[in-house]
Amino acid sequence: MKHTHLISFIILLITCNLVVAQTTISRQVIGSTGAYHVGTTITLSSTVGEVAVQSLFSVNRILTQGFQQPEGGNDSIVTYEVINESCPGAKNGSIYISDVLGCPGPYTVSIFSVDDSTTVLAQDTLSTGNYNVTIVGGTNCSYNTQIYVGLDSDEDCTLKFYTGITPNGDGKNDVWIIENIEQFPVNTVKIFNRWGDEVWGAEGYNNSTVVWEGIAESGEEMGSATYFYVADVGGQVYKGWVELTR
Repeated sequence: MKHTHLISFIILLITCNLVVAQTTISRQVIGSTGAYHVGTTITLSSTVGEVAVQSLFSVNRILTQGFQQPEGGNDSIVTYEVINESCPGAKNGSIYISDVLGCPGPYTVSIFSVDDSTTVLAQDTLSTGNYNVTIVGGTNCSYNTQIYVGLDSDEDCTLKFYTGITPNGDGKNDVWIIENIEQFPVNTVKIFNRWGDEVWGAEGYNNSTVVWEGIAESGEEMGSATYFYVADVGGQVYKGWVELTR
């Protein structure tokens, strides 16, 4: 009987040794060397010999010190949109700034020709070429960069009549644009309602000082509806429709 207990005890010891032999411990740092810091926008944990690496975050970018930075239409700091000039001489290219890394909006943007550092250009009347852009943020931070405006077509400018206008004050499609009409200053544009009554008209339509804003000649706001246009441009007549949505 004693032999039986002895054999059982020996088997138990062997089993325990096998279990202990198969146990693994993951790599870890044991000791008090190192540091742990918590700030308003960052938590930093380190051990001896580690290098602290800075990372900056914006809405759609993460820039980490020591790594290759993203390439593309934007530089590493400024996020922007460029609308190319539609055709030679149209002067309808645009530059819009949406975000500057580490510099909160709203932004004041000044655009200069690379050949003229004193004359501020309107952001939506640009020709093809490079521009120096100065951006000032809401906390008086500033940044300078150079942005290129391209050319969509090297063919002669042709008219394009858009079929929508949304005069709601958001800065997008608030006026009715006739693309490249500036190249044809001799023109007459008239707007009619569905019953054929003329509700607005002008000569020398130019998309800026002479432009339809969804306001009738009487000065009243025109309601959401489909309207019709007749444009006489240099003796050639164009007809179509435009949807006004408020």
